[in-house]
Amino acid sequence: MSSRPIILLTAAIAVVGANSMVLAPITGAVSRDLGGDPADIVQAAAAYGVTTAISAIFLAPRADVIGPHKALYQAVILLLISMLASVVSPNLWALIAAQAFSGIGAGMAIPAIYTLAPQLGPKGQEKRSMGLVLSGWTLALVGGVAASGFLAEWAGWRSVYMVLAVALVGVFIAMHRIDLTVDMSEARATSPLTALKVTGIWRGLFAAGMLMLGFYGTYAFIGAHVHDALGLGTDSAAVVTLFYGTGFGLAALIDKYVDRLPQRMAGGLAFGGLTLVYLAQSVYGAAYVALIATALIWGIVQHLALNFVVSRLAGLDASQRGAVLGLNSAVTYLAVTGGALAFRPAYEAGGLALCSLLSACCAAAAVVESVTASDPAPAPG
Repeated sequence: MSSRPIILLTAAIAVVGANSMVLAPITGAVSRDLGGDPADIVQAAAAYGVTTAISAIFLAPRADVIGPHKALYQAVILLLISMLASVVSPNLWALIAAQAFSGIGAGMAIPAIYTLAPQLGPKGQEKRSMGLVLSGWTLALVGGVAASGFLAEWAGWRSVYMVLAVALVGVFIAMHRIDLTVDMSEARATSPLTALKVTGIWRGLFAAGMLMLGFYGTYAFIGAHVHDALGLGTDSAAVVTLFYGTGFGLAALIDKYVDRLPQRMAGGLAFGGLTLVYLAQSVYGAAYVALIATALIWGIVQHLALNFVVSRLAGLDASQRGAVLGLNSAVTYLAVTGGALAFRPAYEAGGLALCSLLSACCAAAAVVESVTASDPAPAPG
């Protein structure tokens, strides 16, 4: 099977992922242009997260009826409109509305991409294909977050969304040249309620929730820790992010080996590794060099755990992949908000060390769930 569909899906995740993360580093530039405090601009990111979760729950299941390739096509159009609306936003409320509209597209796009990835890659290498697509988040993190700050200072914050719009046009054109059609013989109408009845869904969503709550609960305060505890600037915090993103991308090289492991072992190793990383951060995170080193390993094991979670959910019920992965995206974006809110008192009380300990507890709970779950039965034939 051609690798072109997987490359296209990776690019799509990179653009959608970058759109979800670029606002944070450019809030200062946005507030100077539109007025208000940088904290006010965060409302746009909050609107994005809420509508993404809602869309993932109620619109993602459409992919099970019309096909994930058509759902992705429609989502790309919505995202393109929202990015252009962000470019021309005259005030804060217009930007909030544009980002809320963008969340609707993202809530459809991400589950559709995750649904397509294992079906369009080589047979027997579904987890590896998923891992390659997930590496698009590395491009989003390194290329999107790191570059957006420089671009906003050099050409204004609106240029960030213009560049994303141009990249999305490239994805849109490629979708007309690369066949993303998959077998829809098992297609049927689905909903969040039907997906919640799938065997294994609650355990799978629990693992997803623990993974993302632990991640965002600590990641949200890395920048504050570097500034408050280490006395360093935003550029130093960006280096930590860069090392994390590098590790996340490098992990794609070992996906093919993890692919051969039984599901329980793969989950246990990934979440066990995360538990150790968070514990190491809690002990050694006060030293900048150690923080960078753990960030690199953090990226590697986070990739393996995310690949495990998404591949596991995608394999539960082929006829309801869109609905199931929509619930996964909803859990993810609820964890974005929940992690920052739930861990803030911990950061204020005990700094990054306490946040990392709580994240280690989340990862440890996922270890227990993973190793006690039943491995899926071999497919007939």
